[in-house]
Amino acid sequence: MTATAQNPLYGKIIRRIVPYLMLIYMVAFLDRVNISFAALTMNRDLGISETIYGFAAGVFFLSYCLFQVPANLLLARLGARRWLGTLMVLWGIDCMATAFVAGAPSYISARLLLGIAESGFYPGIIFYFTFWMPPSARTRILALFLLSLPLCNAIGSPISAHILLMDRALGLRGWQWLFLVEGAPAIFLGVATWFILTDTPQSATWLSPLEKAQLLHDIHAEQPAQPAGSGRVLFSVIRDSAVYFLWSSGNYGLIFFLPKILVARGASPLATGWWATLTFGIGALAMFAASRSRGFRLLPLLILVAGLGFAAVALIPSLSVALAGFSLAAAGLMASVPIFWSLSASRFSGKAAGAAIAVVNSVGAVGAFAGPYAMGWLRDATHTYAAGLWAIAACLALGAVLVSADARAAHSSRSQGDPIR
Repeated sequence: MTATAQNPLYGKIIRRIVPYLMLIYMVAFLDRVNISFAALTMNRDLGISETIYGFAAGVFFLSYCLFQVPANLLLARLGARRWLGTLMVLWGIDCMATAFVAGAPSYISARLLLGIAESGFYPGIIFYFTFWMPPSARTRILALFLLSLPLCNAIGSPISAHILLMDRALGLRGWQWLFLVEGAPAIFLGVATWFILTDTPQSATWLSPLEKAQLLHDIHAEQPAQPAGSGRVLFSVIRDSAVYFLWSSGNYGLIFFLPKILVARGASPLATGWWATLTFGIGALAMFAASRSRGFRLLPLLILVAGLGFAAVALIPSLSVALAGFSLAAAGLMASVPIFWSLSASRFSGKAAGAAIAVVNSVGAVGAFAGPYAMGWLRDATHTYAAGLWAIAACLALGAVLVSADARAAHSSRSQGDPIR
């Protein structure tokens, strides 16, 4: 960690903005992935096959990826608090409305609309961090923020499993209660966001003029040395997009199918909620440990470790191996993501950073569609989850190969004092 990252100013910024952003991202992510538990009973009630389930889980990301670039441009124009707050209210309404879908067409439509509503949220926050941190401090803040992802799964999984026990309460099925209960917080927090977030450091009343000047100096001092349109940078963004596509295939394959695979191997739905807590709790610890890393050389190794976890689950069809393999996969996936985004977000500055981040995240969203859909289709075609698990393991192995040269070059540049970290 550099001297810049150790500046008390950045500790102050982290304490002020990160806890709330973590909370609202946990709500966002839960509303995105809670179908993994709803599907344990909803699929049967609505007559939804594994293929349709995988398609509906992934179709969210098709609309999600189409709207990310314009959404990030709107954030720059409207400000984070108004734009992110409005998006939260919209997807909260959509999530609650999903409780009343009547079959595959309305279910898929609700997922498409949810993707539109959430499209500007995650890339918008990554872009938002570029206002508040120079690249040398960004891995730390990204790692803390992205702890929301495994923590959401660790905390949300048992909550979702217990909500399913409300089956038949007031005439509603358990999966309907799940969407209603977990969609409501987004609406309340969306309104609160208008009053809690600060759009830019310049408008922050809790920073002194000296602190604002120091932050502006640090960010300008670490701007990328090469011009934003250079061939080298554009090639790196294309490679980043490919790596994130492969990473997302594995990440969402894990999230959407972990409950189903554990139940298929003998765990009860309630026990599965607690096993998921263990799995993603390990992922959270791995992410925190990786955030203390001093370089990018760990990135390909972490992605490869995640692939090995999927391969182990495919190779040995037992519940204990599934728990160990998925824990290994979660550790590799969660630990790699803040390092990846720190590397990717450092290539551009200003409004170009918002567009570049959105492009990378949009391509990753296609992978988030492809992974679950392939898992569902291969399950119906082969009557086993092994083929889908092997496919994801192969995707992650390829991702590790693609990122290896770039990670070594970035680590070398950082060691030599290059401002791109």
